[in-house]
Amino acid sequence: MAIHLPRIISSKKVPKGYFAVYVGENHKRFVIPVSFLNQPSFQDLLGMSQEEFGYSHPTG
Repeated sequence: MAIHLPRIISSKKVPKGYFAVYVGENHKRFVIPVSFLNQPSFQDLLGMSQEEFGYSHPTG
């Protein structure tokens, strides 16, 4: 299953209805629609990520 996201300009602001996630040592930024939080496949991915990597956010 592929998910197509609209291109979002790389600014520090997050558009309404989205949230930003920073991943990895280089803090790669992903802007994700809030509606994804209700998707079972996205919830599964979050759960798998938590199991493998845990929740670590030393910078807040």
